[in-house]
Amino acid sequence: TDDFYTSLTPLINATFSDDEINYKNAYAIFDLLNVASIHNESLPASPPLTDSILSQLQTLANHQELNLAYNSTDPIRAIAGSTLAAQVVRGLENTIKSQGKSKITIEFGAYASFLSFFGLADLLTLPESNDSFMGIPDYASTMTFELFTTADASSFPAVQDLQVRFLFHNGTIDENGTLNAYPLFGQSSTELSWTKFREGMNRFAVSGPEQWCEACGNSTGVCANVGSPSPTVNNATGSGSRSGISQAVAGIIGALITLAVVLGVQVAVMLVAGLRVVRKKRVANREMDESGAGAANERKS
Repeated sequence: TDDFYTSLTPLINATFSDDEINYKNAYAIFDLLNVASIHNESLPASPPLTDSILSQLQTLANHQELNLAYNSTDPIRAIAGSTLAAQVVRGLENTIKSQGKSKITIEFGAYASFLSFFGLADLLTLPESNDSFMGIPDYASTMTFELFTTADASSFPAVQDLQVRFLFHNGTIDENGTLNAYPLFGQSSTELSWTKFREGMNRFAVSGPEQWCEACGNSTGVCANVGSPSPTVNNATGSGSRSGISQAVAGIIGALITLAVVLGVQVAVMLVAGLRVVRKKRVANREMDESGAGAANERKS
């Protein structure tokens, strides 16, 4: 792919150095040119940024990001999806424990969480995977976990009568905006009993510090207080050594993704509430100015 990326140098050399224009930065290059094709009318005319070039850039970015987010022989890569699975189970458990008073849980996250969860939940093996799950989710993509019952009940259903359905909408790709149901964990049915759903999710969910430290192979810092984690994570090959990103690095990536989600929620709350961030010094100066003006008015009167 080196020749392909090198041919795009006039379009991206203001952002990337020559040694950065390669497959290693596949997603960053695709994202830059994709957004530029939508919003930037001053792109260089040569080489022309055709639909064919954008399609090839997206294919390469999809391949790179999926392999970074999930690998069946390197489970730690999917730490973002494992964390998400635990949060989904926790949210539905809150609905059950509250007898339906907690009706909805909403989370915002990055595409890596989507891709790693797709792999962990066996969605990559579905016939629809090429279009729906094998690539980077489009903007405004949505995963939904629906808790429902088909039993007749005048009050909140019994646990044995609860079922779960997974639905996914890939951003703006599907113009009618509908959520489509897909089977999880290699099942043929899109409907799972709550018990089977929870068991399937808990097979790979990372829900607390002890599991996190064990998955990441860390025994320092906060992990020093939660026991001695195993040096490796069991994988499909049963081998303790493997290539790819280290467990510690993957743990940092998962932490950053979680931090990004938290910051995203904080920003959304501030926007909705009309709040803004200002420096303490600026507030103090303004209070001093106001008190000084008040004293001057008092002396004048």
